[in-house]
Amino acid sequence: MKTIPRTKHSNKYNQEKNRLVSKALFEKKLDAMKGYVEEYLKSNPIDIKCKDIQDEVKYTVFVSVSDGKKRARVCHASAADFEASFMKVREKVRTVIDKYSLTPVWIKIDVVDFVQKVPFANLKKIFLSVKYKDFFRMGFSLDPWMDIAFLEAEANSYGLYDYSVIPMKASKPGHENVPCINTEQVEKYLGWNGRPCSPIILPFVYFFNCKSFFMDTDKEIYMLYNAGMHCGRRTIGELTPEFVREILTTSSQYLTRQMLPSDKFIYGYFSRFNAVMTSYNILRHTGTVWSMMCAYEVTGDNSLLETINKAIDYLLTQISYKDNETAFVVEAGSREIKLGGNGIAVIALTKHMEVFGDRDFTDMITLLANGILYLQDKETGKMTHVLDAANFEVKEAFRTVYYDGESAYALIKAYDITGNNAYLDAARRSIDYFINKNYVVYRDHWLAYAMNEFTRFVHEEKYYTFALRNAWENRERIRKQQTSYHTYLELLMETYDIYLRIKEQNISVDYMNQIDEDEFVEIIKYRAFHMLDGYFYPEYAMYMERPDKILGSFFVRHDDFRARIDDNQHFIDGYAKYYKLILHNGE
Repeated sequence: MKTIPRTKHSNKYNQEKNRLVSKALFEKKLDAMKGYVEEYLKSNPIDIKCKDIQDEVKYTVFVSVSDGKKRARVCHASAADFEASFMKVREKVRTVIDKYSLTPVWIKIDVVDFVQKVPFANLKKIFLSVKYKDFFRMGFSLDPWMDIAFLEAEANSYGLYDYSVIPMKASKPGHENVPCINTEQVEKYLGWNGRPCSPIILPFVYFFNCKSFFMDTDKEIYMLYNAGMHCGRRTIGELTPEFVREILTTSSQYLTRQMLPSDKFIYGYFSRFNAVMTSYNILRHTGTVWSMMCAYEVTGDNSLLETINKAIDYLLTQISYKDNETAFVVEAGSREIKLGGNGIAVIALTKHMEVFGDRDFTDMITLLANGILYLQDKETGKMTHVLDAANFEVKEAFRTVYYDGESAYALIKAYDITGNNAYLDAARRSIDYFINKNYVVYRDHWLAYAMNEFTRFVHEEKYYTFALRNAWENRERIRKQQTSYHTYLELLMETYDIYLRIKEQNISVDYMNQIDEDEFVEIIKYRAFHMLDGYFYPEYAMYMERPDKILGSFFVRHDDFRARIDDNQHFIDGYAKYYKLILHNGE
């Protein structure tokens, strides 16, 4: 059969056909969203109390569209009623779609429902109450006509707010005169979004919240939280097993997409402007592959396996031998030996043996565990943290408290694999040191891992008590933490695991009487819910420079929406344990 070759004419015809189909589908989706919003507004009418907002601009409607690959384009319009406002903004969106040849896959509608008039001179006072960068969760308008206006997501994702005045940043010279709105960045963003103008600063700023609605690629419409720390993400009920498996799947698959031909990961992104991190850290590399195995235990996702094994193989190339019995993980760039490097390597290699059982790393685990022993003061239990890889001399006696708990956990895992009592004895010395130095004050998740594992082998009451105190005495600090602070869920889950074991085995621990289990579980569930503020749902990702790169991953909002491999590691570890202990047990 003769094949008819494609021509330029047929290609152009197909492109035009696809474009028209795409536009028709978009219009259909927008109609569905319009109907949904109208029904909602019938029972939840807009009633803006701010007197500066006149009736003719009572309804301000924003429509954001993204093709899933680039930052969302945002249009808005105001009118006396929703219908008129929506029709005006719809025409603007059509123009934008044509101008930028967009094929929208995500659509978001925001309807302003609250406006707060603030004198420009008072902005500093407001921002002084904001503890973290990018944590002021309202949009703003520079005028009462809602003409030069920006959603909260636009303002924070493009850096329209200047947070230099907030307490964490206020050490910088000149912060006293910061206007809190970055007019230079506002002008730049207006130009990028097809609205070039020089913003004029009036005596007042109008902060606002919205009723928000999002349509995903599955055509389902989601209501979004419209204020506070959860602002801008879809409303959900209780976390279900299916939901937690899904976020574990997307975040672990995100990590597979970061694997390079060198078997290293792309270290991370500052997602706001898609800035790729160029540094590397072998500890975080190793912790990342460990978390992928934790995710695999829940999801059974075979697409992770190749990346897991490549990452393990890369780790094994980064090991240096002091002698025939002692080995260390070496940080290539700085040529440093870090206590935490050996610790996380042992943790990852033992996890691989536990989960897959197809590779025997016992000899390497022994060498690395011996390296940890080399770094311990046998009298006090104190660890040395950093050596110079060139000569094995001490470079830094102490670097971070997390190395201590990490190495103790590793020693116990090494004992479990090898049966060598020297490792358990060394872990005991470390833990006795932690107790003497009251390590509870550090709220260390690695300490929680270590204590959970240690108390499986050593059943003395003082160790159970110390383990429980690590979470329970810090519960209010953990509960009230505004940031997603991913390691807190790990700390809670490991400690709750110990709590359940004491309870189920009827072990006598007086400190158990101080713990309210209902309160404990409530804090765990709240943190698991709150951490979703750091999950790149599409309704968050669409406002970043390259949403396709970070969709389904986890991020740290107050560091330019940082999505680093170890950020994902800790989120994954916490949710994997949450799934096993809270959800999978049927609670």
